[in-house]
Amino acid sequence: MELQGSFTFLAIDGADVRLKSGGSSLINVEIKAPVRSGQLHIVDSIATMNLVLALDKLKTGNFFTEAAARTFIGGYNAHDLVFQGAGPHNGNAYDVSGIAQAGELDVDISLTITAVANSSEPEVELAGSAAFGRVHIPLPGIGTVENLNIDIDGMLTVSEF
Repeated sequence: MELQGSFTFLAIDGADVRLKSGGSSLINVEIKAPVRSGQLHIVDSIATMNLVLALDKLKTGNFFTEAAARTFIGGYNAHDLVFQGAGPHNGNAYDVSGIAQAGELDVDISLTITAVANSSEPEVELAGSAAFGRVHIPLPGIGTVENLNIDIDGMLTVSEF
């Protein structure tokens, strides 16, 4: 199923994007950040997307890792992660690449956006990754991580406008 047109990401309960540290690092943390707002425009098989995640409302399911994640993000003066990207249709999905900014932090993100068939409401699936260089994780025994890789995924409801 190929999408066409303009869509708004619905910021409803459960509209979370999951950010998970890659298996190669010393610590594996899964963070869920709720969608604050965003739009997806698809014209002539090119997708343009902006998405805002509420980092100030992130959840991890664990008090200690949540506090560490909030401290880490707060160190960059980040309340929202704002992603803007664009990319072509690849036959099955859209390959969207762009920059995500959160406070003083800028990171390149590559996402695949796929329309979800057979759902009661229009949905898209996001899957991708981001690579950070050297970062400091404020957890005892962890400290500095040389290469932090993050896997990104989410199932988001959209509304056409």
